[in-house]
This record gives sequence, structure tokens and C-alpha cells, in this order.
Amino acid sequence: MHGVKRAILRAGFFSRVFLAVAMVFLPAVAQARDQDDAELRAMLQKWLENNTAASPPPCEKDCFVLSTLTLGGAVGGPMSFRLTGSTLVEGPTKVPLFGPSGQVRLEDLSLNGAPPTLGFEDEHYFCIIAGARSFTLTGRMTLGDDEMLTVIGPLVSLDARLSQGRIIEGARQSGLSGATIHFDPMTPESQSEAESRTPKVFRLSRAVRIGKETGFVYRLVMSQGTDIGTVRLPLVYGEKVQEVSGSRGWTSSGGALLLPTTGKEADVTITGVLGEAPDGTSAAQPRGGQHQEGPRSFVAEERSAYEWWLVESDPEYSVEMGGDAKLVDNSKSPIPPTLPTARTFLVQRGQRLEVTSTSLARGEVLAAVARTMRRFVSVTARGEVIGDETIQYDNNGLDHLTFTPSGQPMYLSTDGQAGRILHLAAGSPQMLVPLQLGAHQLRVQTLSETGLWPLLGVVTVPMSDYPLTTSAIEVTVGLPPDIHPVAVIGGDRARWIFAQGQVLAALFGAAVACFAFRTRKTRVLGSLVTVGLLFVSPTVFFVATAGLFFAGAVFLASRFLRGNLLLAASAAALIVSMFGARWALSGDLTDDTGPGLFVQSPSLPVPESSRPVTAMADSIDTRAGITPISLSMPTSERYVQTSRQLVTSKRPFTPRILYTTQTFLVGLELAWLAIIVLLVHAHKEKLVVLLGSVKARLARRPETPAVDVEFPPC
Repeated sequence: MHGVKRAILRAGFFSRVFLAVAMVFLPAVAQARDQDDAELRAMLQKWLENNTAASPPPCEKDCFVLSTLTLGGAVGGPMSFRLTGSTLVEGPTKVPLFGPSGQVRLEDLSLNGAPPTLGFEDEHYFCIIAGARSFTLTGRMTLGDDEMLTVIGPLVSLDARLSQGRIIEGARQSGLSGATIHFDPMTPESQSEAESRTPKVFRLSRAVRIGKETGFVYRLVMSQGTDIGTVRLPLVYGEKVQEVSGSRGWTSSGGALLLPTTGKEADVTITGVLGEAPDGTSAAQPRGGQHQEGPRSFVAEERSAYEWWLVESDPEYSVEMGGDAKLVDNSKSPIPPTLPTARTFLVQRGQRLEVTSTSLARGEVLAAVARTMRRFVSVTARGEVIGDETIQYDNNGLDHLTFTPSGQPMYLSTDGQAGRILHLAAGSPQMLVPLQLGAHQLRVQTLSETGLWPLLGVVTVPMSDYPLTTSAIEVTVGLPPDIHPVAVIGGDRARWIFAQGQVLAALFGAAVACFAFRTRKTRVLGSLVTVGLLFVSPTVFFVATAGLFFAGAVFLASRFLRGNLLLAASAAALIVSMFGARWALSGDLTDDTGPGLFVQSPSLPVPESSRPVTAMADSIDTRAGITPISLSMPTSERYVQTSRQLVTSKRPFTPRILYTTQTFLVGLELAWLAIIVLLVHAHKEKLVVLLGSVKARLARRPETPAVDVEFPPC
């Protein structure tokens, strides 16, 4: 009956296939009735290509799936197991099983009811599955002295149904790949060792190092009368174990660290980093700017009567300690400190250690600094500017310096050794200057132009630009004969051609002129003439000022005094005028140079001797033997100087020179002479009267009285 049904179903299936093929082919055949056989074959070939599914690629790796592994029996004796899975290919497939093959013994194996083909490699067993897509492998296994089992996997799930003993990691596990599981026989002997082989001596010391990554170092010392076996250490502070010394086959999973040991004593050192703890608190990690972490709370492990806690931090972190732990000397810590900020605490059972760390904002530091910079600039009468600057720098980390010269670079040297001038790109004004570690001297010569006005103007001294902080800059500028500087601004202080005493003397001279002359017009003209004398001849200026003071004082005294009192007042005014002129002439008020503006006979930069670097043998680089040669600085009529302390890219230094030309000074002299003429013309009448009185006085002859001469008698 079942055979008949299968035949009917098979016939229905083939009929549906035939109808589908006919529905596809009949329109194509009707359309191609008038075409030849070649076109019909092409259409059939195209249809077959479009409707034929591509075969899947062959499996080359992990061509199997392991579903479940079920364990039964008692730990310490033969345990039964049952492994189910399937293969993904038709041919023979190598399926890895358990390990280590030197510690685990397999017996009474059966693969789908038949003896399997079994082998081992890389310390684990494998089985060859052929002729079946699904398989079930059963048998018995006996563990070695370490009582551990390595599952190669990947295995979907593990179920342990043990009559005696337990799996330390748990009876039900999932997602195992290259995992090691440990067994505890739970015998009366192990039960007497403080619950499943807990060591009698359990000393745990910890060190926490707070930095860019908060690392930890644990040292665990254990001992007891029997073999210790596998010890489970809870990781309750989010520890991520990176390395363990003193234990082979350690595993970290499920918030615990499993440490297999051999013998009755063990000394294990554990290192790693602290991540996010299970309670949500995070380790001290920098997250940009100033940020406070924690606080983190640490307690002693329940199996330890006390613990040594060493806490240290980088200088970029501020750590505050709290809790009821006791601060002790660092020498008592079993883990030696590595940073000067280390502090050691004794945490007894039931006590708590609070650690609060704050990452400090890192400030900018200088990897290289220019100690001094001396720049010498020579300006010619045609406006050419030749610059020579020497930079004393101290480098502790920079390889190259982006240097923007003040003009076209002509020469570059380091410690007197000429070097090539390299630019970042073709046509770029920036230079790439190699820097050497330590204290060195960099010299650059440039050539540029500036415009000079015919009467008055300002010369901006071109300065180079580089991203180094300069402690002090001194600039000396040589000027042509026709240029007369008035002031230099832009430095720490403005430097003028006039001294403070000269300014006071000019004001005093103008005041004396206003005191001596009577009308507004003559006072203005007299003040201009008097002040002009200070720049023409300081000696004549002080003599004239003394005379004007005497004239004004006598005129003022004549309004109030008469006779001998007027004579005495005039004599006193004369004495004051003479001594005042003498004091002014003997002082430095006659010096016509401003303090610090002009430099007398400065030392010009000396050209450096050329030191050509010869090309290597068999080298086609003909430029290897060509190096720049330094220029000679031209001499100038006068030199001015300015300086500035602490120059940065945000606080640049740009000196400016206010100047006049010789033409302008000649015009001033002519204007001053014209003012003198106007002043004389304003006093023409008085001068004529004075001149007439002088002439009359000189022409008058004194009367000689008659003298009677008596001769003695003969």
C-alpha cells in the first residue's frame, strides 16, 4: 500500500515538472519556429545558464558542528560521555575531540553503533567521520592527575550529570572553544581541606598602578599538607588577566581565575589591567581633560586574614586614599614599588580601602626653545635689506623646524657647517631646517627689499617666523647716510633720539622765551627759534636761554624795584643765569644721541668659511659637493638697536623705525632761519632805536676839564 502511494506521488511530481518545462519552452519554440537550429541551441543554452543554480563552494575548514557533550559518572574514576554533532560535507571529515591526549584516556568508544577511527595530534584526540552527516560518539574517559579536560570545540553546550564530584566552572556551560574545564572529586579528604582543597596558607598581596592604563599585580602564596590542585580566585574588580606565572593551563572566565597548581606549595604572580568592575565602577582611565574616577572600594579576600595593598600613580594623576586600612612602610609590601608615589596599606579582614583618582590636565611643554636670537639687518640707500640672524637653540625632541625666513634665503648653517636650503614644496616660502639634539647654533642669511620715502617714513624690519619660544631677541639695524632715525618702536620699550633731559630742556627754553618776549607773535617765534637752537647747537641754546632768562628777570624786576634794589635784583638774575648755563653745559644734556638708540661701532657678522661636502664615490649626485657660502654684511653710516624678551608665535616681535631724510632736515633748517628773520623783523623798530642809541653813545665824546699846572719857581 505504501509502495502504491509513493508511485502516485512520484508520477504527480514528474507531471508537474513536465508542465513547467512545457510552459517555459513552448513560447520560445513558437517564436523560434522560423529560425535555424543554431539560434535555437543558443536560446536553450542561455535558458540553462539562467536557471541552473550555482553549486556551493567546497568546505575547507570547520566542516563540522558539535552540538552537545554530556558527562556522567564519578570524578576520579572512569566517566561516561556522549558527544553529538554533524558534518557539513559528504566525504570523510576530521573532527577534534578532547585533550590533553597524554592525560585523558578514552575507552569503549562507539560511533553510531560501530567502532570509530580515532587518532591524536597537538595534544588532543580526533575522530574521522565518513558516510554519515549526523553522528553520536559515546564511550568512557579517565582523567589524569591534574583532573582537567581540554575541549577543542567549538562546542555548543556541555552538561555534567556526575554522581560524585563537580566541575569547578559549572555543570552547565555553553559556547566552548579551546576551553579547559577543571574537576573537583569532592572526596572526604578534600572536604576536610576547608571546602574542596582550600589551602591552609593563603597569602594574597596586591599592587595597583594608576596611569594611562591602570594595571595590577597580584602575588598569591599558598601551601598545605596535600596537593593544592586547582584554586579559584574571584575577579571582583573587573580585572583583565594578561599573564600568570607559577600556574600552567590557567583560564579566566565567568568573573574568576582558575589556577591549576602541582605540589603542596605554590607561588603565583598575576598581572593585567583593571577594567570596569561588575558593580559599574570604572578604573582610573583618562578620558580627556580633568576627570575624576571612582572612588574604587577594595576589601580583602575572604580566605585571607589580611592583605598588603600597594597603590602608586603616575605624576599625571592625583590619588586620594580613604577607608579604615592602615598605612605602613613600603618595605613591608611583598611587591616592590616602581614609582615614587607608592603607598602601602594593610587591609585586614572586614576593612575597606577607598581609592579616588583624578587625571590631571596635561599642559603644553616645550620640546625645543631658542635661548637667544641676534639679528643684524643692513638697509642700503636703494632699499635692499640684507639680514643675518643667529639663533642659539636647545632641542630635546624635534627632528625638523618649519622656518619662514624674512626674505629670500641665501645661506643656512648649523654650528658653522653650511647646509642645503630645503623647502616644503616648490615655490613655498617655508624652509625645513633639521634640528640636532642638544644646544646648537643656527644661522640664516636672507635678502629682501623695502621702500624708503623721500621726507618722512617708517621702516618695518622684516623678521623670520618659526614655532619656537625665544627667550630674548636683539635686533641691530644699519641705515644709509640719508636716513636719520627718530625712534625705534616694537621692543620692550620705545627708543627715541631725544633724551628725557633734552625734552625738558626744550620745554624750559620755550617757557623762558615766552617769559622774555612780550607779544603773542614774538613769543611763538621766540619759542620756535629757541627750541631750534637745541638741535642746531646745544651750547648756543643754553647760552641763549640764560640770556633770555636774565632779560626777562630784569624786565620783571624793573616793574617793582628802583635804584639799588633793581641793581641787586639784576645782579642776582645774572648770577642765576650764568650758573644755570654752566650746569647745563657740564652735564649730559648736550649729548645729541638718544640713550640706547644708536650703537657705536657694532661688530658686524663675520662670514663663515666654506666647508664643501664632497660627493661619495660612484655617485651621480653632482650637487653633493655644492654648499652655500655666507654673505659679507655692508657697512652703514649709523646703527640703531632694539630688543625684546620672551617672543612666541602668539606674541610676535616686529620692530619699526621712524625716520627722517636729509632733505627733510635741510627744509627744517631753512624754515628755522626764516623764523629768525621774522623774529628780527618783528623787533625792527626796537632794534633800530637800540642801534641808534648805541651809535650815539659811541659818538659822544666826554668833556675834559681844564687842569691848571703850576710850575715850581726856578
